[in-house]
Amino acid sequence: MARVELIGAHVVRGKATVAHDLDLVADDGTVLALVGPSGSGKTSIVRAIAGLDRVRPGTVLFDGIDVTTARPADRNVSMVFEVPALYPKRSVRGNISFPLEMRHTDADEIRSRVTAEARAIHIESLLDRSPRRLSAGEAHAVQVARALVRNPAVLLLDEPFAKIDGDLAMTLRREIMLIQRGFGVTTVLATNDPLDAMVMADRLAVVERGRITQIGAPLEVYSRPRTAVAAQVTGDADVLEVRVEPDDLASWLVHPAFRLRAWQPALRDHAHRRLQMIVRPEWWQLDDHGAVTVTVERIHGWGSTISLWCRAGDRPITVKLPSPQPRPVRAGDELRLRIDHHVLIDPIDGFELDLG
Repeated sequence: MARVELIGAHVVRGKATVAHDLDLVADDGTVLALVGPSGSGKTSIVRAIAGLDRVRPGTVLFDGIDVTTARPADRNVSMVFEVPALYPKRSVRGNISFPLEMRHTDADEIRSRVTAEARAIHIESLLDRSPRRLSAGEAHAVQVARALVRNPAVLLLDEPFAKIDGDLAMTLRREIMLIQRGFGVTTVLATNDPLDAMVMADRLAVVERGRITQIGAPLEVYSRPRTAVAAQVTGDADVLEVRVEPDDLASWLVHPAFRLRAWQPALRDHAHRRLQMIVRPEWWQLDDHGAVTVTVERIHGWGSTISLWCRAGDRPITVKLPSPQPRPVRAGDELRLRIDHHVLIDPIDGFELDLG
């Protein structure tokens, strides 16, 4: 539908600059997820694409056309807000049909498209209901239907499932993905839910303090987060503080509960420094000769994995293991673990340590 591009964009709301120096691309027909903690600037970026917040300096392009100063109505975008904004004096049918009426669409076509959209989102039974009689989840579903009925070039989703119960959120997530893929609508999704980001997106952009700190495919960001925030907004992750202790051969990463051998020569340049070690639950492995000893406090089995809430010394650690295990794991057990993968973060600048 449209390629969306931000070049050197600074987003201004009122007199404050709320996002800085953004270089960002959502390719035609793809889903770009903006992930980050609350207040990081995700919504500001979405609003800038919609034309609701100003970009100055910088440029917003749709298919190479500069729309930086274009009115929202001239951008052919639809936006789903975190808090649904429905017209209280119109029925659900009237709310969904409103954008088509503004385009002077033929009445028969409006009726057909509204019915089809409501059926796709599974809200056809609500069409004659007043917005005042909708649950929060139903109101969100109506807002999604209204956004999609006009077949926009760009769909903007701002925390669309944040206030919706799990089953309805799953249904809406699935239907939006089907419609997005079916019509090829370029979509920008702002979310702090790792499930939304990992399931829906073709690419992720991590937003921290109004700046983009990492861009990549979901699995790329998940497996190699450049910051602690990037790790935490894309899934479960423990952030452990370790100290670098060199010896004659290499270095050790020393935690109050363990010592890990590290062979990267560049680590010697960081001797005696404290670093942050990112470890995801599935990066731990049972190993009778592992360097880390933990005590299991709680166990939760889910499908093909077992989640263990453990303690290494006085530090909590989360571990995920394949299920079933060769021998049962119980609360109170002491286990030996090894780490198959980790990422080291320099706490001075907050980014992944470059070890060559």
